[in-house]
Amino acid sequence: MRLLTLASVLLVAVAVPAAAAPGQAARVKNTNGWIESLAMDGPRVAYAVEGGGSACTKVFVWNVQTQGGALASGKGTCGADSTSTGGGVTEVAVAGARLAWIVNEGGNTESIDTLYAASLPAPHEHRVATALRTGNVDGTLTGSWLGGLVGSGDRIALNQFTTDASGTVATAALQRLGSRLTTIAAGKATLHAVSLDQHRIAVLRPNQSVALYDTDTGRLLLTVTPSSAREVALRKDFVVVLTRTKTVEIFDTRTGAAVRTLPVAAGASKLDVYSGVAAYAVGRAVHVLRLADGKDVVLVAAPRAIAGLEIEASGIVYAYNTVRGIKDVGNLAFVPMGTATSLLN
Repeated sequence: MRLLTLASVLLVAVAVPAAAAPGQAARVKNTNGWIESLAMDGPRVAYAVEGGGSACTKVFVWNVQTQGGALASGKGTCGADSTSTGGGVTEVAVAGARLAWIVNEGGNTESIDTLYAASLPAPHEHRVATALRTGNVDGTLTGSWLGGLVGSGDRIALNQFTTDASGTVATAALQRLGSRLTTIAAGKATLHAVSLDQHRIAVLRPNQSVALYDTDTGRLLLTVTPSSAREVALRKDFVVVLTRTKTVEIFDTRTGAAVRTLPVAAGASKLDVYSGVAAYAVGRAVHVLRLADGKDVVLVAAPRAIAGLEIEASGIVYAYNTVRGIKDVGNLAFVPMGTATSLLN
């Protein structure tokens, strides 16, 4: 295990007024390479830093409360950004002391996903599963895929599915990550996992409905049908759906009843929710939205477009990428929850 102080994982944390709204300084830290994926659970943030060339792609975990950090990835992840058509670390998830991430690598005629996992306090990368498909990366690929990686509390889940010669989904399964992958539900209706909370997985189906599954039994708990759906965030009492018409639609997780519809800014993306507050990005801006009455304010304005965004009890973490000279620099910023909610009062 390579346990690092925050200053050795990243450069020294500094307040950067240019990345914040007036009077709301965010703590911003720099990474040696762009941040390509991000996840948060409790005080822990998992994030992947792009490599390429002679530099390794790396996955880190950082605790926003203790300021401690650790390198979680190893040799398998190192070359994630070195293939001609690969996507690098496309997804990360964190659930308590457990982390998982998917690496995508590829050439002109094949693409492969690899699922890695590690656990604190001594993270050591181990490969859990691989999925290979072949054909034309600019056209149709036939074979297996991994995606929909989600985590929270003590559960991590994902989708594994296959496509046929026409590129159509042939088989699909919703799986839970333990010491190995266990299928908890099967069928095309289990695509695509998008959020996990309190042992429930939210799945955004191709028909735009949202289904909740039990993480342990795979039992279908609830289905809701929003007017349209781009993104979904699940948190305790609410399923919150970002629609294609500049709104969020809120549903009760116990009954499935529609609670209310609230407007959001045009271009909203990267929706996440915690305890009655939603956070989302519009270009360079991070918004916070109170679900009770729809009050919406800009929390921060970053120098570049928001690349990732998560909200938990401790606060809001967001990422944006910049260039300093000829060097790619990732920026990981944290705003305490008290600062965020004070703007809604």
